[in-house]
Amino acid sequence: MRPSRPAKRHLLPGGEAGAMVEFALVLPVLVLCLCGIIDFGNIFLQWNLANEASREAARYAATYKSSGNPPNKTAVQTYINGIYPSVTLSQLTPSTPTSGNTVTATVTNSVTIMTPIISAFFPNNPFTLTGKTTMLVE
Repeated sequence: MRPSRPAKRHLLPGGEAGAMVEFALVLPVLVLCLCGIIDFGNIFLQWNLANEASREAARYAATYKSSGNPPNKTAVQTYINGIYPSVTLSQLTPSTPTSGNTVTATVTNSVTIMTPIISAFFPNNPFTLTGKTTMLVE
């Protein structure tokens, strides 16, 4: 009976070259998946940031009480830029909120998609994300 040598099996000629070819074929797909995960994670982060900023802007406009004057769009934009410098308050409806009514804050944020193949799916790069919140003015 012949003794088995399992450690010698991987040293067969051509075995390592086949593994390198397989790795070379799979590597671009893995890199594309990784870049896609990073890009979509960044999009989700910026979308969440826009929603948080819109909630903060609407809450500020709905609860601000300083000398009886309700805040205007410029005051809310200044407040939001202090917390979230990359977002823009695109709309505050009504422009000067009054007690008992609702106020709607719309915030935009842009995100650049870095992976060239992923950016082909988005016609506008940088991609604009919008957050919108409505609250009752106190």
